[in-house]
Amino acid sequence: MSCPKCSQKKTGPDFWTFWYKPRYSKHFQNGFDKWASGNNKIDKFIQDVQPNANDLKMFSTIHNAKWINGTIDEWDIENQQWKRNKRNCQNSETEVTLKKFDNFVNINDVLNEMGNHLITNSIIYYMSIKFYGITQDPEIHSHIMVLQYAKDGNLREYVKTNFNNINWSQKLYLLLELSLKMMKIHELDIVHQDFHPGNILSSDKKSIQI
Repeated sequence: MSCPKCSQKKTGPDFWTFWYKPRYSKHFQNGFDKWASGNNKIDKFIQDVQPNANDLKMFSTIHNAKWINGTIDEWDIENQQWKRNKRNCQNSETEVTLKKFDNFVNINDVLNEMGNHLITNSIIYYMSIKFYGITQDPEIHSHIMVLQYAKDGNLREYVKTNFNNINWSQKLYLLLELSLKMMKIHELDIVHQDFHPGNILSSDKKSIQI
């Protein structure tokens, strides 16, 4: 079976790994010589993980923002450009969370956290907050992770707001889901290192991400 758009042979068990992942990775690889972040380690990290895009406690600040163009959806073969995902955002904007690291944070720790996000994102859908990529503060040049915005907040806020509205069955379900996801993370030899209710997030009130 081949991709209806580019005729590339399928390579995996679903549409993403059959066609989209190898095709899109190829487009990214073809553009590696056309950009640079200004940091060789960042460049190498992106080049290493992009073709295979199959936690540490650090000093950082969190901001919410709107990604004006939105996330990449697919490659437009006819126009030779990326199409942006407009299904889950208004006016072509995607709400995201920006995690900005202080400049004195070791870049290897930042890369390690990004790598952990990529691993957990690829293993179980919705196990952890989506990691969209990395950017940089144009003024002070600190590194910033671009993450999925958890519109329902964290577990501490959820329980405080809804304590009298959720029954024991719902509470036990959340505990079970949390336990299973933590078990899966440990099976991947990843240690969270900053585990507390403020870091257990929800984006749909039915599931939690860590």
